[in-house]
Formats: sequence, C-alpha cells, structure tokens
Amino acid sequence: MITTGDIIQLMKETGIARGKAETLAADQSLAEQGVDSFDRMSLLTELEEKYNIELPNDVARRLQSLDDIVAHLNAHQ
Repeated sequence: MITTGDIIQLMKETGIARGKAETLAADQSLAEQGVDSFDRMSLLTELEEKYNIELPNDVARRLQSLDDIVAHLNAHQ
C-alpha cells in the first residue's frame, strides 16, 4: 500500500517542490499549497516510472492532492 509518506519521500529524492514537500497537507490541493504545474507534472511522471503505471491526462487532471494521488495509485496497483 502506497502512503502519502511514500509520495513525499519521492518528492524529496527527486527535488520536486524543493522545500515544500515536508509541509504539504495530504487533503489540500497541491496548487493551493504552492506546488506549481511543472512540479506537479514532474511528480506524476516520477510516479509513472516508479510504479510502472500510466496516468493519462484526464486522470492526471483529477489528481489534485496527495490524498487523490495515493487513492488512485492504491486502487490501480
């Protein structure tokens, strides 16, 4: 099972949202917390590679918070 901690760790390891990853609230939109669209797309790309999944654009648009991402990954593993 993937957790928000796993996602935050990946963000730290890859330098995504540098300095913000540790303070992200799982249930709030990443954009509202200062994560720009480039970092968000970088995160989704890293997740695709790490978990060998595909996140089509329509799915990626719905993944706005860490909770959204975790729920989707766990439902599709």
